[in-house]
Amino acid sequence: MPMKQYLAVDSGGTKVLAVLYNEDFEPIRIARVGSFRDNTTPPELVRRNMDTLLARLELDKGGVLDGITGLVDSTFYERLREKCIIRHTDHCGEMEAGLNAAEIFGDGLLALSGTGATMFGRYNGRNCYAGAYGAAVSDTGSGYWMGREILNAAIRDYEGWGEETLLTELVCRHFGFAKDTPEATRKQLNGAIFSIYGRHDYSPSACVASCAPLATEAADRGDPVALHILEETGRMLGTMMVSMIRKHSVPDELPMTISGSVWRGHRKLFDTFSGIIKEQSADRPLFVPEFEPILGVMIRHWRQIHGKFDRADKARLTELYPEFRFAVRGK
Repeated sequence: MPMKQYLAVDSGGTKVLAVLYNEDFEPIRIARVGSFRDNTTPPELVRRNMDTLLARLELDKGGVLDGITGLVDSTFYERLREKCIIRHTDHCGEMEAGLNAAEIFGDGLLALSGTGATMFGRYNGRNCYAGAYGAAVSDTGSGYWMGREILNAAIRDYEGWGEETLLTELVCRHFGFAKDTPEATRKQLNGAIFSIYGRHDYSPSACVASCAPLATEAADRGDPVALHILEETGRMLGTMMVSMIRKHSVPDELPMTISGSVWRGHRKLFDTFSGIIKEQSADRPLFVPEFEPILGVMIRHWRQIHGKFDRADKARLTELYPEFRFAVRGK
């Protein structure tokens, strides 16, 4: 009898990560493609990303999935159903994936900052949220928001009405406009920025969000503008979380964790965020997860099958998926 196949999906504003695995949770195939989100990605690119993912997972010619779980976009789910027999579906939201990745299996708080940013809370059967209004409106504290701050700082520098910053050169290099010298590279900013609008592989929103790591690169070299952006991002995220906690009267003992690519950057961001949280509640547990959200999805499935997730189980998943470890720099 063939082994069972399961699919875990983590769908975000910039990328989609999927793991096809067997009943022993061993990886069969792992694939990454661009986003399926229609608020950040043009329809034709969404379709192309879906077809690419199916091909990389080798599900484009059909098959049987004994289960699919995770952050599964409805359009992708219907596309998958056209190709495969799906025996069981378990949709898992961003809050559940993030909390499980930090081994919080009950009530808790989650500060998510990736391409977008959302504060989540679950307490006594109630869910609460803050943020997540999308790139067209705000998405304060997200990778997209950071990218806009970086690009605007570079524009102010380039046009001579703002502080000089390494970000100008880094933005040009990031979009493939490097020249022989830093001075010559900086002069390419106009072309670098306008290059994001005609790409066929990424949407403009994803291109802007992709600039977020440049703040860490510049801050590591002592750039004060980049350090300010990192601090401001941490302050925004902390303020949003504290506001949600107060609005919904969340008790101090409820644990909190973080999730998303933005947290992987310079320590300044996390330290600013955690300082604001400690000011609000010095005793609140604040955990840095050891796993990416995709493993949070799989941990949820593991617990459904085995009824537990202990130290030995954690060691097993760590051995099978070392590439999905999560850490804040310096912690």
